[in-house]
Amino acid sequence: MPLITSDHLAEQIEIEATIDGNQFLTISKVLYKAAVNEPRSVTIQISDKESLLKARLGAVLKIKIGRGDTIHNLEFEGIVKIIKPGNQTHTIVALDRITSLATSEFFEYKNSDIVGQDLYFLVKDAADYRDINVTDTLGGSGIIATSDMALSGLQKRKDFIDKCMSFMIRSYDDDFHDNTDFLRYRYAIRSGNKFDIYLSDHKNKLAKAVFTISEDDANITGEGIVAQIDTTRLFNSVTAQSKSDNSIFETVSEESSIEQFGPSSTLISVDSVNRGILENLAYETLQSFSTPTVSYAITMHNAEWVGLGDLVRLDVPMLEKDVILPVVAYETEIGDTVVTKLTLGEPELNLKDFVRQLQL
Repeated sequence: MPLITSDHLAEQIEIEATIDGNQFLTISKVLYKAAVNEPRSVTIQISDKESLLKARLGAVLKIKIGRGDTIHNLEFEGIVKIIKPGNQTHTIVALDRITSLATSEFFEYKNSDIVGQDLYFLVKDAADYRDINVTDTLGGSGIIATSDMALSGLQKRKDFIDKCMSFMIRSYDDDFHDNTDFLRYRYAIRSGNKFDIYLSDHKNKLAKAVFTISEDDANITGEGIVAQIDTTRLFNSVTAQSKSDNSIFETVSEESSIEQFGPSSTLISVDSVNRGILENLAYETLQSFSTPTVSYAITMHNAEWVGLGDLVRLDVPMLEKDVILPVVAYETEIGDTVVTKLTLGEPELNLKDFVRQLQL
């Protein structure tokens, strides 16, 4: 694939790009967007009509961008979905192959083919479609499909995959995690057309970050480090009630959280009549839900090499101690400069999934 150079792109940036195998002549700007469990998108701006004439809806766009030793670390392959001709510049938008899973034909998934299978390999099989490469999707999760997961039925491939992924939650019994450290598996095409199912184990006490970011970092730009503090999943009073005898229940509350955020209570149903078990489950739930959820958006130069699932250490004054969080989304714009906006913060389990994991 021939190399494109452009006076419009940042210094040292090298790019290879074709559409249906035809090389682009000029590219003035590229915007990558990615998020877990979703198709990546690439938006490119071109200025010559010859390249525009090569573009068509449904065409295959291949693009690689990098610099120096990390040449072509941004590798993308996708389908052109939008073409916007303009007076001087023209815009082309493509989505990666996961979009084919979202728009696939309906397929009948039967319990006879599902129950007893590892959810990991059910997802892999469903993703093996329309030039998606699943050959490196190995290992398995050890989480087995059951009939009460209600996975069967007539559905598109991505809908089936998302149902399976909702049950793919890893729990730990080791010296490096707390007993309520539950982590969701995620999927994405992170490079080219290769489908990945992965875990970002930021809760591991020995977790290592790919880099550390602080407020005085020279690469910070724009809005810098922005925290979003969310109380929508906060509960500071939990009542655990027996499913078989609703007269048996235990309530545990966190007074300091109630004082700070106001009361927010919830009721969980438990397969037990043992008050000790009810109280313990209510306490474990309270410990995980009595504080707000915090995520971070970081805007910085020259971070185009950071990908989904990478762990980043945050060292900022507002935090009592450093935290390590995974990248769950990013936007990278490459023009006369390279600016990346990283979103950090693993979405926590909802209450239903958390209680289900506690009782397993």
